[in-house]
Amino acid sequence: MRRTTFITALIACLALAVAFAPAASAKGGTTRTIALKGSVSFPGATGKAVSKVNGNEREFEVDVQHIRSLAGKRVNVNVNGHLFATPRVNSLGHFTVNHNTQNGQSVPNIKAGSKVRVRTLGGTLIASGTF
Repeated sequence: MRRTTFITALIACLALAVAFAPAASAKGGTTRTIALKGSVSFPGATGKAVSKVNGNEREFEVDVQHIRSLAGKRVNVNVNGHLFATPRVNSLGHFTVNHNTQNGQSVPNIKAGSKVRVRTLGGTLIASGTF
């Protein structure tokens, strides 16, 4: 009988810990996500941009896929008209770039109205979105 009570109490504690863990980790931070939509030249391109702010730490990630015709080539990621990164598109037509201030990397300040543009090195728009 005691063993059953102990096991039941243990399961209840674990369930409570799991239920409140995500809320505790998200507390104090702000995450904004936008969809990046393909341009006329790259209508199949899709992606997202994610901005996370937690106190003094900032993180910014841009992820674009379905641009296989650009495999092996570099593209420009601009935020508010300023160059953020120049990642290389992989063989599957995908790239992800992620910068975090904790790693000493430059991260743009994102606010409502901030624009993200992904372009070829020649200037052709691939995908874009606005926070």
